[in-house]
Amino acid sequence: MEEFVEHEKLASLLNSIGNQVEDDHSEREVELMFLNQGFFRLLGYEDVGTTLRSEYTLPSGKKADFITSGQKDEIRDSQTVVYEFKSPGRKLTRHEDQLFGYMTEISAEYGVLTNGQQLRLYQNTPTGPRLFPQAELILETVTEGEASMLIMPLGYLSIEERNIRTVAEHAAEEVVETISPNLQLDYSEPQLDVFADHFADYLRDKYREAR
Repeated sequence: MEEFVEHEKLASLLNSIGNQVEDDHSEREVELMFLNQGFFRLLGYEDVGTTLRSEYTLPSGKKADFITSGQKDEIRDSQTVVYEFKSPGRKLTRHEDQLFGYMTEISAEYGVLTNGQQLRLYQNTPTGPRLFPQAELILETVTEGEASMLIMPLGYLSIEERNIRTVAEHAAEEVVETISPNLQLDYSEPQLDVFADHFADYLRDKYREAR
Protein backbone atom coordinates (compact mmCIF):
# COMPACT_ATOMS: atom_id res chain seq x y z
CA MET A 1 0.00 0.00 0.00
CA GLU A 2 1.31 3.44 -0.92
CA GLU A 3 2.08 5.59 2.10
CA PHE A 4 1.17 9.26 2.34
CA VAL A 5 2.70 12.20 4.14
CA GLU A 6 0.35 12.01 7.13
CA HIS A 7 1.23 8.34 7.70
CA GLU A 8 4.93 9.16 7.79
CA LYS A 9 4.38 12.10 10.13
CA LEU A 10 2.19 10.11 12.50
CA ALA A 11 4.65 7.22 12.64
CA SER A 12 7.51 9.65 13.33
CA LEU A 13 5.51 11.41 16.06
CA LEU A 14 4.62 8.15 17.81
CA ASN A 15 8.24 6.97 17.54
CA SER A 16 9.34 10.23 19.15
CA ILE A 17 6.93 9.82 22.05
CA GLY A 18 7.97 6.21 22.54
CA ASN A 19 11.62 7.22 22.65
CA GLN A 20 11.06 10.08 25.10
CA VAL A 21 8.85 8.35 27.64
CA GLU A 22 10.62 7.33 30.85
CA ASP A 23 9.40 4.93 33.51
CA ASP A 24 9.13 7.71 36.09
CA HIS A 25 6.89 9.92 33.94
CA SER A 26 3.39 10.53 35.25
CA GLU A 27 0.11 9.87 33.47
CA ARG A 28 -0.33 13.61 32.98
CA GLU A 29 3.12 13.92 31.43
CA VAL A 30 2.22 11.20 28.93
CA GLU A 31 -0.95 13.12 28.05
CA LEU A 32 1.04 16.30 27.53
CA MET A 33 3.50 14.55 25.22
CA PHE A 34 0.66 13.54 22.91
CA LEU A 35 -0.95 16.96 23.13
CA ASN A 36 2.16 19.15 22.83
CA GLN A 37 3.79 17.12 20.07
CA GLY A 38 0.69 17.52 17.92
CA PHE A 39 -0.87 14.04 17.92
CA PHE A 40 -4.43 15.35 17.90
CA ARG A 41 -3.62 18.22 15.56
CA LEU A 42 -2.08 15.80 13.05
CA LEU A 43 -5.30 13.79 13.12
CA GLY A 44 -7.25 16.96 12.27
CA TYR A 45 -8.50 18.11 15.67
CA GLU A 46 -7.88 21.85 15.84
CA ASP A 47 -10.80 23.04 17.96
CA VAL A 48 -10.10 22.41 21.64
CA GLY A 49 -13.40 22.51 23.49
CA THR A 50 -15.46 21.33 20.52
CA THR A 51 -14.01 18.44 18.49
CA LEU A 52 -11.35 17.80 21.16
CA ARG A 53 -12.41 17.71 24.81
CA SER A 54 -10.14 17.21 27.82
CA GLU A 55 -11.30 15.79 31.16
CA TYR A 56 -14.69 15.23 29.56
CA THR A 57 -17.49 14.63 32.07
CA LEU A 58 -19.67 11.67 31.12
CA PRO A 59 -23.38 11.42 32.02
CA SER A 60 -22.40 9.21 34.98
CA GLY A 61 -20.15 11.97 36.32
CA LYS A 62 -16.95 10.07 35.55
CA LYS A 63 -14.26 11.86 33.55
CA ALA A 64 -12.57 10.58 30.40
CA ASP A 65 -9.08 11.91 29.70
CA PHE A 66 -9.89 12.98 26.13
CA ILE A 67 -12.84 12.71 23.76
CA THR A 68 -12.62 13.47 20.04
CA SER A 69 -15.54 13.90 17.66
CA GLY A 70 -14.82 13.26 14.00
CA GLN A 71 -16.58 14.70 10.97
CA LYS A 72 -19.76 12.94 9.89
CA ASP A 73 -20.59 11.89 6.34
CA GLU A 74 -22.95 9.57 4.46
CA ILE A 75 -21.07 6.52 5.71
CA ARG A 76 -20.80 7.37 9.40
CA ASP A 77 -22.29 9.63 12.03
CA SER A 78 -20.02 11.91 14.01
CA GLN A 79 -17.28 9.50 15.03
CA THR A 80 -16.43 9.60 18.73
CA VAL A 81 -13.21 8.27 20.24
CA VAL A 82 -12.41 7.95 23.96
CA TYR A 83 -8.77 8.23 25.07
CA GLU A 84 -7.42 7.00 28.39
CA PHE A 85 -3.81 7.65 29.32
CA LYS A 86 -1.82 5.70 31.89
CA SER A 87 1.65 6.11 33.33
CA PRO A 88 4.53 4.20 31.71
CA GLY A 89 4.86 0.61 32.82
CA ARG A 90 1.17 0.25 33.68
CA LYS A 91 -0.36 -2.88 32.15
CA LEU A 92 -2.98 -1.57 29.76
CA THR A 93 -5.23 -4.62 29.83
CA ARG A 94 -5.94 -3.94 33.51
CA HIS A 95 -7.67 -0.72 32.49
CA GLU A 96 -9.82 -2.12 29.69
CA ASP A 97 -12.96 -2.26 31.83
CA GLN A 98 -12.62 1.44 32.62
CA LEU A 99 -12.26 2.37 28.94
CA PHE A 100 -15.00 -0.03 27.84
CA GLY A 101 -17.37 1.49 30.37
CA TYR A 102 -16.73 4.97 28.97
CA MET A 103 -17.12 3.78 25.38
CA THR A 104 -20.40 2.04 26.14
CA GLU A 105 -21.78 4.96 28.15
CA ILE A 106 -21.51 7.43 25.25
CA SER A 107 -21.69 4.89 22.39
CA ALA A 108 -18.18 5.78 21.21
CA GLU A 109 -17.09 3.96 18.08
CA TYR A 110 -13.47 3.63 19.20
CA GLY A 111 -11.33 3.79 22.31
CA VAL A 112 -7.59 4.19 22.88
CA LEU A 113 -5.47 3.07 25.82
CA THR A 114 -1.85 4.17 25.98
CA ASN A 115 0.94 4.52 28.51
CA GLY A 116 3.32 6.24 26.11
CA GLN A 117 5.12 2.98 25.46
CA GLN A 118 2.26 0.94 24.05
CA LEU A 119 -1.00 1.90 22.39
CA ARG A 120 -4.08 -0.28 22.04
CA LEU A 121 -7.03 0.63 19.80
CA TYR A 122 -10.48 -0.81 20.50
CA GLN A 123 -13.63 -0.81 18.40
CA ASN A 124 -17.17 -0.92 19.74
CA THR A 125 -19.19 -3.82 18.37
CA PRO A 126 -22.75 -5.09 18.95
CA THR A 127 -21.32 -7.44 21.58
CA GLY A 128 -19.13 -4.81 23.22
CA PRO A 129 -15.67 -3.26 22.69
CA ARG A 130 -13.00 -5.46 21.14
CA LEU A 131 -9.33 -4.96 20.31
CA PHE A 132 -9.06 -3.61 16.78
CA PRO A 133 -7.26 -6.11 14.49
CA GLN A 134 -3.47 -5.80 14.79
CA ALA A 135 -3.86 -2.63 16.85
CA GLU A 136 -1.55 -3.37 19.77
CA LEU A 137 1.39 -1.12 18.98
CA ILE A 138 4.82 -0.43 20.46
CA LEU A 139 5.23 3.32 19.96
CA GLU A 140 9.01 3.27 19.72
CA THR A 141 8.83 1.00 16.66
CA VAL A 142 5.53 1.99 15.01
CA THR A 143 5.80 1.73 11.21
CA GLU A 144 4.11 3.88 8.57
CA GLY A 145 1.82 0.96 7.78
CA GLU A 146 0.70 0.73 11.40
CA ALA A 147 0.24 4.49 11.56
CA SER A 148 -1.95 4.40 8.45
CA MET A 149 -4.21 1.89 10.20
CA LEU A 150 -4.84 4.42 12.99
CA ILE A 151 -5.74 7.36 10.77
CA MET A 152 -9.04 6.04 9.44
CA PRO A 153 -10.70 5.29 12.81
CA LEU A 154 -9.07 8.13 14.77
CA GLY A 155 -8.90 10.98 12.22
CA TYR A 156 -11.25 13.93 12.17
CA LEU A 157 -11.90 14.05 8.43
CA SER A 158 -14.75 12.13 6.87
CA ILE A 159 -13.86 9.20 4.64
CA GLU A 160 -14.91 11.19 1.57
CA GLU A 161 -12.84 14.26 2.45
CA ARG A 162 -9.81 12.16 3.40
CA ASN A 163 -9.92 10.50 -0.02
CA ILE A 164 -10.23 13.89 -1.72
CA ARG A 165 -7.32 15.28 0.29
CA THR A 166 -5.15 12.33 -0.70
CA VAL A 167 -5.88 12.95 -4.39
CA ALA A 168 -5.23 16.68 -3.92
CA GLU A 169 -1.93 15.96 -2.18
CA HIS A 170 -0.62 13.92 -5.10
CA ALA A 171 -2.00 16.36 -7.67
CA ALA A 172 -0.18 19.22 -5.93
CA GLU A 173 3.10 17.29 -6.05
CA GLU A 174 2.69 16.74 -9.80
CA VAL A 175 1.73 20.37 -10.44
CA VAL A 176 4.76 21.73 -8.58
CA GLU A 177 7.05 19.47 -10.61
CA THR A 178 5.68 20.90 -13.88
CA ILE A 179 6.29 24.56 -12.96
CA SER A 180 9.33 25.88 -14.79
CA PRO A 181 12.06 27.34 -12.56
CA ASN A 182 12.35 30.17 -15.11
CA LEU A 183 8.97 31.58 -14.10
CA GLN A 184 9.13 34.64 -11.89
CA LEU A 185 7.36 33.12 -8.91
CA ASP A 186 8.48 33.68 -5.36
CA TYR A 187 5.65 31.58 -3.87
CA SER A 188 4.60 34.38 -1.56
CA GLU A 189 1.20 34.05 0.09
CA PRO A 190 -0.45 36.55 -2.32
CA GLN A 191 0.95 34.68 -5.33
CA LEU A 192 -0.14 31.33 -3.94
CA ASP A 193 -3.65 32.66 -3.32
CA VAL A 194 -3.95 33.92 -6.91
CA PHE A 195 -2.50 30.68 -8.29
CA ALA A 196 -4.89 28.58 -6.18
CA ASP A 197 -7.91 30.58 -7.36
CA HIS A 198 -7.02 30.20 -11.04
CA PHE A 199 -6.02 26.56 -10.62
CA ALA A 200 -9.36 25.76 -8.96
CA ASP A 201 -11.26 27.40 -11.84
CA TYR A 202 -9.31 25.53 -14.52
CA LEU A 203 -9.52 22.26 -12.61
CA ARG A 204 -13.28 22.62 -12.31
CA ASP A 205 -13.62 23.32 -16.05
CA LYS A 206 -11.38 20.40 -17.04
CA TYR A 207 -13.21 18.03 -14.73
CA ARG A 208 -16.57 19.04 -16.20
CA GLU A 209 -15.23 18.57 -19.72
CA ALA A 210 -13.94 15.12 -18.82
CA ARG A 211 -17.35 14.10 -17.51
